[in-house]
Amino acid sequence: MEKFSRRTIGLGVLSSLFLSAFPALAAEKPLVPCRYLGQKIVFRERIFTCVAVKVRGKRTLAWDSGKPLPSARESSTPSPSPTQSPQSASTPEKTISKVEILLGKSSEVPPNGSKIFTAKNRYGNLSGYVIIRSAMGLIALSDICPHKGCNVEIKKEGLLCPCHNALFDPANGDVLRGPASYPLERIPVRELDDVIYVTD
Repeated sequence: MEKFSRRTIGLGVLSSLFLSAFPALAAEKPLVPCRYLGQKIVFRERIFTCVAVKVRGKRTLAWDSGKPLPSARESSTPSPSPTQSPQSASTPEKTISKVEILLGKSSEVPPNGSKIFTAKNRYGNLSGYVIIRSAMGLIALSDICPHKGCNVEIKKEGLLCPCHNALFDPANGDVLRGPASYPLERIPVRELDDVIYVTD
């Protein structure tokens, strides 16, 4: 019994040393951060999708639990087996296409001004949209900082991420100051009958 427990302890120590030396082997989700909602990545023969989650009251982006990749064997099967019931047959994954979202009245965004609107996106989650009115018309940006998924705020110097102090150009969402490496996501926007709509 003593020999067995020493062996078990030895194997446990070796495996923990191995996993600490090669952390990628221990990871169950992709190690790269997700940058935008709906982004997909294949990792360890699973498809992971970027979704919005709340962590300690703040909205951030994270990978879901992933779905297994369809194998070639599954797709080459001509028909289901006779014992398989219709309920157990796998249903095709539902694709959620972009939708037009009503944000507010045109008068809420003055000339050379900006405002952050909050509305439900196509997944039913609350999203923030920065709407900017310039001489060129309206621009819509996601309010999610691509660095760690915090929500930007409109400040005098630009669009500021309060988490790590990244700064974005209020005219187009370009990075003015790191640590963010990517600009804010541009979103299609239009005005109709004094109402602002985005497509997301």
